[in-house]
Amino acid sequence: MDYPIILALEDFVPVIFGTVGFALLARTAPVESARKAGLAGAVLIGAGGIAKCVWKLGYSAGAGDWTLLEQALFPLMAAGATLLSWSLAVTVRRGKPTRFWPFGLAFGSCVAGSVPAGSLNPLFVAATLGVTAISVLGAVVAGRHKQWWAVSLYVLGLVLVMGLVPLRSSDEHHTVAFQWLEQSINTAAQLCLLVAAWLTLRASRPALIGASR
Repeated sequence: MDYPIILALEDFVPVIFGTVGFALLARTAPVESARKAGLAGAVLIGAGGIAKCVWKLGYSAGAGDWTLLEQALFPLMAAGATLLSWSLAVTVRRGKPTRFWPFGLAFGSCVAGSVPAGSLNPLFVAATLGVTAISVLGAVVAGRHKQWWAVSLYVLGLVLVMGLVPLRSSDEHHTVAFQWLEQSINTAAQLCLLVAAWLTLRASRPALIGASR
């Protein structure tokens, strides 16, 4: 398939939306260490997405097939989702001590499964489950503050992302028209996440101010 440059450039948009949304969610943590871990997780997820975008841009421009950048997506996303999921778990528990080792163990198990198998599938599963957990935990935080618009947007974003699964198994998946459809849906899903995260942070701000006093 001839991948248009404009399509490759558009792919940066959902990555930016998602990364900013994740960073906003990290700021809801009532503990400084959890906030830092969450922000680091958002950066790693964003770095994975940007790497994949750069690969697409290079491919579409005829600069070559930079496979390493493409393959960086799921390892970075899985690592980032692990950190941000733990950060949000701390938020859900209102800052109570929350052990990190179960999250780290889950990620380490996926890495251990990927290396001998020579496949990124375990990390793909970890990244998918991790990002899903982030939206679920974000919805829990939003619901606690009665921010129902945010909860609805988290749900809508997940529905849109899940809707991409059958599209990717379509025979027309590799056509430019289908790529535009998939990227448009992904952009809408990440915009939902961004707005939901902003609403969640805004709703949780009074509690964060009170916790810092």
